[in-house]
Amino acid sequence: MKAKGLFIISMLLFLSQFVIAQEQDTIQRKKTRINILHYDVATYSKSMGDVQRLIGHVKMRHDSAYFFCDSAYYYQKNNSFDAYQNVHIIVNDSVEVFSDMLNYDGDTRFAEFHDNVHLRDDSTNLYTEYLTYDRNLHLACYPDSATTIRGDKTLKSHYGYYRDRLKEFSFFENVEVYSPKYQMYTDTLYYNTGIEKMWFQGPTTIINEENVLEGKHGYYLVNEDYVYLDQRPFMHNETQLMWSDSIFYDRNRGLAQAYSQVDMIDTSYKVVMRGDYVEMWENRGLSFATDSAYAISYDGGDSLYIHGDTLFMYFDKKKEEAKKLIARRHVRFFKSDLQGKCDTLTYLMEDSIIRMRVAPILWAEDSQMTGTDIDIKIKESSVEWVMQKGNAFIISQDTIEGFNQIKGKDITSLFKDGDIHHVNVDGDQAETIYWIREDDGGLIGIDVSKSETMVIEMEDQSVSIIKSFNGIDETMYPKEDLQESSRYLPGFKWYDEARPRDKDDIFRRIEVEMPKVEVAPTETPKETEEVQEEMPRRHRKKRE
Repeated sequence: MKAKGLFIISMLLFLSQFVIAQEQDTIQRKKTRINILHYDVATYSKSMGDVQRLIGHVKMRHDSAYFFCDSAYYYQKNNSFDAYQNVHIIVNDSVEVFSDMLNYDGDTRFAEFHDNVHLRDDSTNLYTEYLTYDRNLHLACYPDSATTIRGDKTLKSHYGYYRDRLKEFSFFENVEVYSPKYQMYTDTLYYNTGIEKMWFQGPTTIINEENVLEGKHGYYLVNEDYVYLDQRPFMHNETQLMWSDSIFYDRNRGLAQAYSQVDMIDTSYKVVMRGDYVEMWENRGLSFATDSAYAISYDGGDSLYIHGDTLFMYFDKKKEEAKKLIARRHVRFFKSDLQGKCDTLTYLMEDSIIRMRVAPILWAEDSQMTGTDIDIKIKESSVEWVMQKGNAFIISQDTIEGFNQIKGKDITSLFKDGDIHHVNVDGDQAETIYWIREDDGGLIGIDVSKSETMVIEMEDQSVSIIKSFNGIDETMYPKEDLQESSRYLPGFKWYDEARPRDKDDIFRRIEVEMPKVEVAPTETPKETEEVQEEMPRRHRKKRE
C-alpha cells in the first residue's frame, strides 16, 4: 500500500508539470474521429450500445497512429474501441506496442494494454502485463512489474513509466539491472537511452567482476562504463574496502577516484589508508592517497600510524591483497614503542619490514637511532630488530645526566619486550661513550672506547657487557676529567623536539638539520623511480 501510494504521489507530481500544456493542447486540438481502414467481417448491435464488431485483419487509424488486431468492438458514439488478439499499435516512427487486448479512447487519446504487453522503441523493448499510454503526454506507465531489455542489458522494476519523446525510463521499487559487465540493484533509477545515462537514488548496489559499489545517489554512463556515487559510498572486494564522500569509478581504465574523508582498508594485512583524495588503479595494483594522508597498521593490539605527503599502496592483483606501502615527503610515524621520521618509508607487508630512507630518525623507547638507511623488523606487533646502515648512531639519555652513545658504520640492534638487549657495531671503527653507574645511581665514570667492532649486551635499558674487537682503545674517565666537548661523539645531534608524541602529532611538520653524509642511500633512487613511474602524470608534475 505504501509503495502504491508513493507511486501515485510521484506520478501526480510528474503529471502536474504537464497539466497546463495538456489543457492548452486539448483546447487547441480538435477532436478527431477514429477511422476504420480495413476488416474482413463486420456486425452491428444496437442492443449492446451502438457497437460495431469488426473481425479479421482489422486496421484502424487515429491521427498519426495506426492500430491492428484480429477483432475489435468499435463504439462510434464514444469514439473509442476495444481490440483483441494480436493487438499492434504504431505510435510513431520508432514506438510500437503489442498486446492481447487494448482499450482506446479517441477523445482523450489514452490507451490501456492488457496481457503480454510489449512496447518497442528502436532497440529498446519493455514487457509487462498491463500498460497505459497517453498519446498527449507521450507517456507509458506500468503499475505492476515490467522487464525492459536494451542491447545486453535487462532492467526490472515493480512500477515505472517511459517518456518516448525524451527516450527516458523511470524505474521504481526493487529495480534490478543485469548485463554481462555488471548487476545493479536500487530503489529508483532513471535511464535516458538517448544519451545512455542512468541516474539512481536510494540505496544502490553495483556488482562487477572486480568489486562491489554501494551508495545512495549517483549516475552511470553506460557506454563509458563509468560510475559516480556520493553520500558516503562504499566500494569493496574480498580483501579491500573503501569509503568516502564521493567516488568516481572508470571500469575501462580500472580507476577509482575517491574524494573527502577517504578510508581504504586492506583486511588481509590489516592496513588502513586515509586521505582526502585517493586513487585506486586496479590494473596496476596501485593505490595512492594525498591531502592529509596517513596509514594505520592495526595487526595486533598496538597500531602503527604513518603520515606522508603522499602514500602509495601496492597490491597483488591476483590475490587482491596489499604488498607494500610507500610514504613520501615529510614522513612521520607513531607507535607506542616506536616513532620515526624520514623522507621516504617503505613498509613490506608480507615480511613486516619497514625501510626508512633519506635522513631517517628512529626513536625506540629512550633511544634515538640515525643512519643513512634504517630497516626495522616487526614481529607480532613488536620490534624484533633494527638495522642502521651507514653513519649509524644510537643516543640515549642517561638516567641522571649526559648521553650514552654508540657510533659505527653499521649497527644491528636486537629487541626484547620493546627494549634493546643486544647491539652489534660493525665497520672500520666502532665508538661508544657510556655513563657507568652503581645500582644506587652513583656515577662510576664515563667510559670512552674505540675498536673495529663491538658487541654490547643490555639489561634493564643499561649496558651490562661491552665486548670490543681489534684496535681496542678504552678509557674510563672521572666526570671532572672529561671536558664537556669530549662527552659527545662526532656528529652528535639530539632530535627530541622532532619526535612524534602521539598519533595526532604525526601531522606536525618540523625540519631538522641532519649531519652531512658522503654515503648515498642505497635503495631510495630505485623506489623513487618506481613511484614516479606509477604516479599519474598530473600529480607527478605537481610534485616535481
